[in-house]
Formats: sequence, structure tokens, C-alpha cells
Amino acid sequence: MDSPVPAETAGAEVHAGRSRGWRRWVRPVLTIAVLAALVLAGLVNRERVTDWVSELRGVQWEWVLASAAVQLVSFQCVAHLQRLLLRAGGGNGDLRAVTGTNYASNAISLGLPVAGAAASAAYTYRRWHDLGNSTALVGWALAMTGISSTVTLAVVIAVGLAVTGSTLGALGAFAATAAGAVPVLAAVLAVRHEPTRELVGRALGRGARVLGRWVPVLRGKNVAARIIDLLASLGSYRLSTGRSLGAGLFSLGNWVLDAGSLALAVVAVGAPVPWQGLLLAWAAGALATSVRLTPGGIGVVEATLASALVAAGMPASQAVPAVVVYRLVSLWLPAAIGALCLVLVPKTVAPEHQPG
Repeated sequence: MDSPVPAETAGAEVHAGRSRGWRRWVRPVLTIAVLAALVLAGLVNRERVTDWVSELRGVQWEWVLASAAVQLVSFQCVAHLQRLLLRAGGGNGDLRAVTGTNYASNAISLGLPVAGAAASAAYTYRRWHDLGNSTALVGWALAMTGISSTVTLAVVIAVGLAVTGSTLGALGAFAATAAGAVPVLAAVLAVRHEPTRELVGRALGRGARVLGRWVPVLRGKNVAARIIDLLASLGSYRLSTGRSLGAGLFSLGNWVLDAGSLALAVVAVGAPVPWQGLLLAWAAGALATSVRLTPGGIGVVEATLASALVAAGMPASQAVPAVVVYRLVSLWLPAAIGALCLVLVPKTVAPEHQPG
């Protein structure tokens, strides 16, 4: 006769089954929500879209295609950066899966106006975890992606200001932009210090015990020990000199190619490229995007970028259509690819053995 299954094991199996059932519905619901949001965004902005289409008359489409190709290579630099980081931690950095996740998370960020950034990060976390990567590795890779991108953006902005002759402004821009990476970098360094890890773990553990009064799942669990173990795992990852250089080059390539896509958009409308002010104009658009006042910065980025190009010496009659071309290839093309990835990319199956 078979021995009875322990109650704890049975309960864990039921919980795992419910978790799998819940996760089975997350992706289709999220996909429908993102697609509906993108369609709604098009309907709400139909007058603006109509104006954009009218601005595209007379553009040189071979240069539009060149701008789109450069933009896709720019996106691929991010995928290679993320693959490098995952593999540096001994994890699975399957390039196709990472690339599809990158496009899909971008579409989620654009399609969900309020919770887009959070939903995008959660989606990336889940997809990378499904590849067989540990929780600590995924968190570390996401943090390092943000740090690398922020610092290299500061470099590009500083170079743009230096080209205009403002050395002091270049130094200030670099310092101000790079400061955004300091808290995350400090956190990554802190987890390598054992007393700091234990202090953070105990503090969060006390908070979890308080929350346990209202959240049953937190009751009776040694949250502090688990957090300390997680932070210890997070602090164990290192980048070699070669991989650090590679990460920096991929991040820099992403930004430089994105700026190059803007330059090709200017060429597509038959205007001379204002090289001296191009990087500064592009940086203004990039910073406007990061503010997230609207989904994807729609409306805000266009106005900011067009004004910056006019200030760089382009006539408005050429600056506006150039911005339309640039936004077409940098915003709507990747969003469309991301929507297809959400619909068509199969569920990732985790390897049998997960690292860490």
C-alpha cells in the first residue's frame, strides 16, 4: 500500500498547481491588454497620427529604411548587453529569448500607461527566470543593465555638450546624469559587505513580521534569513575587465546608434544634418522620454526634439518631418515587433538545473 503523502507536501503541490494555473493566464491577459492599449493609443491620437502621415510625403524611403535598420541594431545592442550579463553570472542568456523579451517588455511599457514600467520589469524578470536563471542573477543583471545604460547616456550627453563648446556644461551634464546610477551602484556594492547585508535583512525581516499581521503568507517565515541569503547571492556576481568593457561598449553602441538613426531621419527628409547640435537635440529627446509624462513620451518627445532641432539650425518645415520619421522607427516599429513577440513567441521552458 502506498504511504500517505505528508500534509506539507500536499499543500505545496496544491500551491504550485495554483501558481502554474495563474501564470498560464498572465501572458494572454497581458498580451490582450497591451494590444488593446496600443490600439486605443492610436485611436486617441488619430488626429496627430494623421498629421504625422501627412508629414511623411516626399521623404526618401531608402533613408527611412536605413534609419529603421540602424534602430534595430541599436535594440540588438541592448539584447547583447543583457545576454553578456546573464552569462557572466553563469546563467542562460539565450539570445533569441533575450531579444524577444526585450521587444515585448518595450511594448508592455508603451502599452500600459500607468503600470507600464513595473509590468515591463516584471515580465522581463519572469522570462529570464523561466530561462533557468536564479532570482539573484536576474536582479543583478537588471540592475547592471540600468547602471551601464545610465552612465553611457551621461557620456553621450557630455560629448554632445563638449562638441558645442560648453566644457563646463559637459562636465555638469555627465555628473547630473550619472548621479542617477549612484543609488543602484551603491546598493550593488553594499550587498558585498556582510554586516550591511545582515543589517538590511534584519530591517526587512522586522517589516515582514509587521506585515504578517495582515498578509498570511508572510507569517511563520524566516524572511530575514532568506533576504540575507538572497543579498549574499546578489553580491557574489562579478564582471571581469573584458566583460565590463563589453558591457560598456554595447550600452554606448545602443545610444550612439539611436542618435545615428535620428541623423538618418534628418537625411530622409532632404535636410543637412546639424552635426554640431545633433547629439544635444537627441539627448533632449532621450531625457524627455525618460520622464514618462505620457506613454512612450508621445507628444512630449516630438515637441522637445523638434524644438531642439530647430535650435540646432534646422527649419521647422524639415525638423518636424524628421522627428516623425525618427519616432516612427524608434517608437512604433519596436512596439509593433514587441506586440508580435507577445503573441507569437512560445513560452520559455526552464532547463532542468537552474544556476545558483
